[in-house]
Amino acid sequence: MKNKLLLGVLLISAVGAFTGCSDDNDSNPTLIQPKEFKLNTPAYVNETVDLSTTEALQLSWSQPQYTADNAPINAVYEVQLSLTNSFTVPYAEALADESGATVADYIAIDKTSTTCVTDVAAVDFNKALVQLAQWSEDAVPAQQAVSVRVNAFVQEGTNRLNAVASNVVTINVNPYYVELRDADPIMFYLIGDIFGDGGWSTSNDMIGVSTFPLFIQSGYSYDKATGAGEIVYLNYFTTGGWKMNPSDLGNWDYGFMSGGSANTAVFRNGGGDAGNISCNPAGYYLVTVNTADNTCVIAPQDITPTVYDQICITGSFNEWVDDNMTSVNKEGENHVWCYELTVAEDAVEQIKFKIPASWDTNWGYGAEDGEVNTCGKATNGGKNIGVPAGTWIIMFNDITGEFSIIAKQI
Repeated sequence: MKNKLLLGVLLISAVGAFTGCSDDNDSNPTLIQPKEFKLNTPAYVNETVDLSTTEALQLSWSQPQYTADNAPINAVYEVQLSLTNSFTVPYAEALADESGATVADYIAIDKTSTTCVTDVAAVDFNKALVQLAQWSEDAVPAQQAVSVRVNAFVQEGTNRLNAVASNVVTINVNPYYVELRDADPIMFYLIGDIFGDGGWSTSNDMIGVSTFPLFIQSGYSYDKATGAGEIVYLNYFTTGGWKMNPSDLGNWDYGFMSGGSANTAVFRNGGGDAGNISCNPAGYYLVTVNTADNTCVIAPQDITPTVYDQICITGSFNEWVDDNMTSVNKEGENHVWCYELTVAEDAVEQIKFKIPASWDTNWGYGAEDGEVNTCGKATNGGKNIGVPAGTWIIMFNDITGEFSIIAKQI
């Protein structure tokens, strides 16, 4: 196994500038347009970074002057890469041009930061280069010079205010080929008093026990580059407390918390904790999270669906016997069910959802048995759903027939 290296930085600017950025607290500053800020020169700048054996590349920078007295402010920072030292046409713009006429000359790393330091995962750095250059497998260069800069802005909804770019630092890397595909939808996970065992555990092995993913929507156009879009969850809610965390389950600072009253939720974005979300009165609610602008709507639903005591999953993986799915709700009515399934390498298993000990009510999906689909709206008597190799968290909603098959974090 190759050893992974974490590449650090040599801080050229004053430490005080870095500290000030990390302690952003002023919530009501008067913004001014910064003119410049400094990306520090990494200690590894005179080396060639092997991206296949490196864990992460650390970058740091000074704080842009966003107020007249340079008070700390909650700025957002993204790392941008170019192969030509030109930053005029972003990759996202080229990707959106279905004609293919637009050619990108830079790309932004998906992960942003709200402090003046970040660890860019080497796999993300490499993937971004392959996306930008569109290298084929036999055309990846042995060595590549990469122009790196940081773009700073203040986020207001979907708007980026007072953007300013840093200086450019050139880093030499050894890239490698990866097969490109659309980004997975950005996911958030339900956790709290009312879900699963009510244990609030954020460890990956407690997915499907304490914490549960929302649903990917079939037919929805997620951002191909970032995976941003809408994810949903419809079920009966008691009045207990809960939250939503990102895929980095232990990162409470960037999850959804109470909006200050029942049936509201806001993105924490590194700020203070406003407490647990709650629904009042108890009843059916549809939760919709937009991961493009990190907003959430919790809407009451006037419905009276059939209540099943148990829903099972069955398939080729268990010789078509009934396996009980886990109830997402800890108590009260429940309509969302969860199951973890591991499929062997190079295999495809077929599954269906059903009521116990009967085929009178069963749900399937697809044009033919075994067709692989990671989300959809299953119908009674539909086709067997194909699940490819991997370890998956399978979610099923017995109200809508919606299912969502999400790769489990290992």
